[in-house]
Parts: sequence; structure tokens; C-alpha cells
Amino acid sequence: MNGHTCKDQLNLLLEYLDGELTAELKAKLDAHFGGCTPCEEFLKSYRATPSLCRKALAAKLPQSVADKLTSFLREEMKKPA
Repeated sequence: MNGHTCKDQLNLLLEYLDGELTAELKAKLDAHFGGCTPCEEFLKSYRATPSLCRKALAAKLPQSVADKLTSFLREEMKKPA
């Protein structure tokens, strides 16, 4: 996209998804995402994140797993950085 890097495109991602870009810039980003597989895959996963988070938060974790996870995290937090 005119010498712009993928990072340049992804820096505009929130504005892109919120519909805050000019039509010209949106068209350029659409073209980039359509021709750049890594950026296209990132965009797909980024769009899916809110739904996946809602599902994860709604899932009931068995108490034994929650206890093991809590214990593990506490031990990890005690380790020096």
C-alpha cells in the first residue's frame, strides 16, 4: 500500500472498524487487507475477540480446575521477575 507497512495499517484498525476513516483511506485499507494474508487473518481474529471473550466469561469452570489455576498463578506471582 504505497510503501506503508502492515504495522501502519494495523495502527488504523480501531478507526477502520469504527467507521471513522475517510472513504479513500478505508478503500486503501480494504485493498491492503484483501491482499495481505497475515493482516486479513489478524483482522478476522480481532473481530472475533469480543465474542470469544463473552463465551469464555460465560463458561462455568469446574471448581477443581479453578482451584488448581489459582494455586498455579499464586506460585507464578511469587517467582522473581
